[in-house]
Amino acid sequence: MKNNTPRIFGLDVMRAIAIAMVVLSHTTYIFQGYRLPGMKMLGIEGVELFFVLSGFLIGGILLRLITTTSFSQKNVLHFLVRRWFRTLPLYYLMLLVNIFIAILVGYKLPNDLWKYVFFLQNFNKYHIPFFPESWSLSIEEYAYLLAPIGLYIMYKLFKTIKEKDKLFLWTSVFLVLLFLVTKLLYYAKSANTLQSLAIWNSSLKPIVIYRLDSIFYGFILVYYFNKYKKRIEKLKDLLFFLGVFLIGLLFIIMPMLGIGIEKTPFYWNVMLLPLNSITIGFLLPKFYFLKEPRPWLSKIIKNISIYSYAMYLLHYTFVLYLMQLLLDFNSLSMLECIVCAFMYLIITYLLSMMVYNYFEKPMTNLRDDLRIKYFFNT
Repeated sequence: MKNNTPRIFGLDVMRAIAIAMVVLSHTTYIFQGYRLPGMKMLGIEGVELFFVLSGFLIGGILLRLITTTSFSQKNVLHFLVRRWFRTLPLYYLMLLVNIFIAILVGYKLPNDLWKYVFFLQNFNKYHIPFFPESWSLSIEEYAYLLAPIGLYIMYKLFKTIKEKDKLFLWTSVFLVLLFLVTKLLYYAKSANTLQSLAIWNSSLKPIVIYRLDSIFYGFILVYYFNKYKKRIEKLKDLLFFLGVFLIGLLFIIMPMLGIGIEKTPFYWNVMLLPLNSITIGFLLPKFYFLKEPRPWLSKIIKNISIYSYAMYLLHYTFVLYLMQLLLDFNSLSMLECIVCAFMYLIITYLLSMMVYNYFEKPMTNLRDDLRIKYFFNT
């Protein structure tokens, strides 16, 4: 099941933009004495971009599997093993590093630390305030687990259906609707309680059972993309401008009209995040068909994309936290803050490059070990 598909430059651009948005958003902790409007929303949107892009890429792999193989239990297990070799080793390494640093500085570890082993730290209630960036990884891991299992069940239930790509679409739509229902249940449960952006940010946005649909929108997108690729290529500019308009509508025009969480909780709790995922889907075709620029620029973008997972796990509770222990950001001048921000970005990039080359890549390559290939007969 080795994925020999060549890298698509435009999707590398999307991944590079997403990680840049997340990393830059956290410079607000360096500029603590200065107002930087919109920076936190930049980070939220960067993660949402990762979700849809991950769904598009992982959905593409599963779509190929369900249409070109017998989609047996062994196929599903092989898919999961390959995903786990790609995502779990670095996650657990950084979890251990964060625990070590917490003990070293005297930070009280949460009583339910064990939940991080199983990605349960933000499963159904709230995100435990430790290793905070891991919330998005929980959502992705459960999506990687749920999607192939759901597809396998549907594959067995509807054996007689010849168009397996349609089966993929139906399953994806069902999963999207399922987690739209969970948001409706959240809205009903919280209808008579205090509504605030802080509560939304801690009790809905990062919670697995309310957010898995953000990955599955990418699944639906890859189905239509594969089926109507030439038509979508012709419409890519129109779709892109529509996506840009919708982003402006969601995050500029609607707030200006007073559409806030206190006054319109149904919109915020049920509609906003799905609409945002769909909007990102409109942007993707334009990036997909981008032509590579000059080699030096292309290389920089590809490297940022390749190191993005390490950058995500390193930038906040490791690099930025250690800098915060050494420096009092509140006492810095604007110029000193700018210098610190550049140091933060450079250290994050260089450290991520080292981690990728000496740990993440070797661990990922183990999924192509001859023993694993022999076991799965590939």
